[in-house]
Amino acid sequence: MFRTSRNLVAAFLLISALGACSAAVATTAPTPNPTPTVAVSTSTSSATTSPATAPSGAADTGALGGTVAPGGNFCGLLGPGDFAAVGVSGAAAPAKNSDGTADAYCVYSGVSGATGGIEFDIFIGDPVSSYQQIVANGTLTADTTGDLPGVDNVGTVMNGPGNMAAIGVQKGQMTFDIDIPSGPNARTQLIALAKLVLQRGSGLAG
Repeated sequence: MFRTSRNLVAAFLLISALGACSAAVATTAPTPNPTPTVAVSTSTSSATTSPATAPSGAADTGALGGTVAPGGNFCGLLGPGDFAAVGVSGAAAPAKNSDGTADAYCVYSGVSGATGGIEFDIFIGDPVSSYQQIVANGTLTADTTGDLPGVDNVGTVMNGPGNMAAIGVQKGQMTFDIDIPSGPNARTQLIALAKLVLQRGSGLAG
């Protein structure tokens, strides 16, 4: 770590010489600024990615969901702004983890709903087994309070695995679940989000 005095003198002379060279270079005329160039990506997948299927955090966190037709982008039913509007913070543009035409796994925050993140999953067709699978995975219990009139089945859990609050809903051919972090307002938040999905996805229930 420590240097001898001879080495210190030699280092000082070297630094002085370099400083003189730098000063000489600084007095030369500056070169013109280079013309900026734009890199063109050859990938088509990123160019065609919509905000609803962009990687989590990549799009406007105030974006709202909307109506989705059969075969459409099911993650578009709920936007990060919908979660923010009901008081669930941290949602970003969803990462879609399925390329299927009859299902979608949409993660808006974290790794999954079961690990404290924000997630929305939807399945079209085979409603009985789909709903049973949701109930089993989230340990949901039947919810018969009537906050979602007209649905065939609804179950909730307010303190599930991984600090998860969740709702599972089945109406006709459409089955979905929404997972958010547990909290004092979780049930009210989940009911409000489920109503949005039922309204926007009315054409998916068959």
